[in-house]
Amino acid sequence: MEEDEFMEPSFGEMMDLIKQYEDAEKENRKVFFDEENYDHIVQFYQDNREYNKALRVANTAMEQYPFSSVFYTKKAEILANQKRFDEALPLLEEAERLDPNDINIFLIRADVHLWEGRHAEAMEVIESAIAIATEKEDMCELLLEMADIWEDQEKYVEVVTCLKNALRHDPMCEEALNRLWFCTELMGTHDESIMFYENLLEESPYSHWAWYNLGHAYSGIGLYDKAIDALGYAIAIDDNFEPAIVSSGDVMFITGNTDKALEFYQEAIKISRPDKELYLKTAACYEKLGELGKSRSYLRKAIAVDPYYEEAFFRIGETYRMEDNLDKAIASFERAVKLSKDNVDYLIALADAYLVVGENDKALEIFERIFQQDPDSKQNWVNLASAYFNVENYRKAFQVLSEAEHKFDGSADIYYVKTVFYYQAGNRHEALINLEKGLLANFDEHTMIFEMDESLLDVDAVLQVIEQYRP
Repeated sequence: MEEDEFMEPSFGEMMDLIKQYEDAEKENRKVFFDEENYDHIVQFYQDNREYNKALRVANTAMEQYPFSSVFYTKKAEILANQKRFDEALPLLEEAERLDPNDINIFLIRADVHLWEGRHAEAMEVIESAIAIATEKEDMCELLLEMADIWEDQEKYVEVVTCLKNALRHDPMCEEALNRLWFCTELMGTHDESIMFYENLLEESPYSHWAWYNLGHAYSGIGLYDKAIDALGYAIAIDDNFEPAIVSSGDVMFITGNTDKALEFYQEAIKISRPDKELYLKTAACYEKLGELGKSRSYLRKAIAVDPYYEEAFFRIGETYRMEDNLDKAIASFERAVKLSKDNVDYLIALADAYLVVGENDKALEIFERIFQQDPDSKQNWVNLASAYFNVENYRKAFQVLSEAEHKFDGSADIYYVKTVFYYQAGNRHEALINLEKGLLANFDEHTMIFEMDESLLDVDAVLQVIEQYRP
């Protein structure tokens, strides 16, 4: 009897079955179950990672049903998952002798080859199984296994082909739809995936996962209205379909409809288990709406789920910074940095806060640390120079920028930073000289000086130089 022919017992029935088996084992008496129940018991122990128990049950079942391929296959699967390949392969040979058309035999054998890095052998096994498969569910499983083989070689075009073929055999296959969505995101092939999903939905209009994928594809190319419509169909089919509800919130947030995004996230919270990412998204909505206390409340819920969630500590710090509560902001930033020591965003936020409260030595130490982590980053040179400039160590600031100018071969943005710093330090002559150098190197980037210091928009000498070099 094939495994997929077995009816799944209820939780209560399963617990009764396990109790019967374990009581008999404790009393050291023989017990007899039918094949179906043995199969359920083995699977129960596998699912709970009690592999030794699963093996004992499989051995007992093999003794009682020596002509059934099911338990040879089951035992081989358990051994293969434990990387005991030399023991698993002979069992598969015996199972194939008993039932040469059992697709599970081919799947496990292919997995063994795949785990050992023998892609060609794994592919050969799957191709031979496809040649004899007659059921659409079997074809789908085999094509998913083939996708695994291609994915292990990072050949994602072939992975996509296999997944699409699997869906042609079983349009409702959730695993194939999930993996296809991932590949589309990875490869950025949203455009071409849209037509595939539209054709698939003509055949299977009630596939909520297909509508979900279509929504993601539309979102990936900026067609947000169509994305919301597609995600709405997914929710209409299954109103507790959390991924589509959350994704609808994401689209609303991206398009600036924060209130509506918040509604979707709160709806998802009602039906989901505690989820730190969902709490973070909800907090981001409240932050954007200016309700910083509520934002912190959800960030703390995220931390309750994961006490080491550094992003939540960082966002709490940002909300305190917005309220000019620098002491609490610094405490939160320090916690985030402690949990993620090399995160540049966290380090810069902490260093900037230190500068505001006059902890200049601590701030400079952090900027030096960031610089040492990646001295090839131009931004790190600029940040370090800015830190020195902010504490009025102008000599050191201009020294860093001069070194950066040589390292990055006269990059325009370095000249523009020097322009602003020289102007703010009162040296307008050097400011204009560096402005000219920047304009010659890249005229279009000159607007950064106004982003750094809006007052330069009112300096006639600066505007006149810019007009002289305008293309």
